[in-house]
Amino acid sequence: MIIALEGAEGSGRTFHVNSLKSFLEEEGYGVITFGLGLSKLMGEPIARKKRDIVFQRRTLFLAYVTDLADQVENVVKPSLKAGFVAIADGYVSTLMAWGMTRGLEPSWMKEVLNALPKSNLSLGLVSSPDEIMRRILRKKGTLDPFSSGIDVCINGELFSSYRQYLENFQTNLIEVMKDGTIVDTGRSFEVVKDEIAKIVGGRLET
Repeated sequence: MIIALEGAEGSGRTFHVNSLKSFLEEEGYGVITFGLGLSKLMGEPIARKKRDIVFQRRTLFLAYVTDLADQVENVVKPSLKAGFVAIADGYVSTLMAWGMTRGLEPSWMKEVLNALPKSNLSLGLVSSPDEIMRRILRKKGTLDPFSSGIDVCINGELFSSYRQYLENFQTNLIEVMKDGTIVDTGRSFEVVKDEIAKIVGGRLET
């Protein structure tokens, strides 16, 4: 079973992936995690590409897909066969929203992403842009210029550009996941953690 937590950086994705992993392990499940930019094959090249490429978004999109495909083939599929649950820290819907925010064609992206197995359950994590920016600044001390919207030329001012980027990204994510479940992470961590555990626990029991 693949469970995907989708959302922008700072939406709470990684915190809730780790929390959900602990919850499922306490319930007796074997769990592995994977996600965007986390493969040994493509993680570092993607980080370099983000620094070097500003306008070649299609190339970076394909790099992210390759990164996920590498993890799926070498980690996720063997783990699923062994009975593990796989939790994705950003998966197909996150990539779709990322590409739509940068003007890539949805039909082309869907065709490329068909190479990846569909998740059994996807949760879209959203919060207010200001809250997301506060989380990123608390964690990193700075906003990532590549994610800030500079690469999509929204405007030249970092904070308002980032806010607009997040609004566009999350609008696209909700559109992509219109038949899925959206979770507001603007509430307390404990409330959101319990809600996600309840949703996932209910699915595992069916």
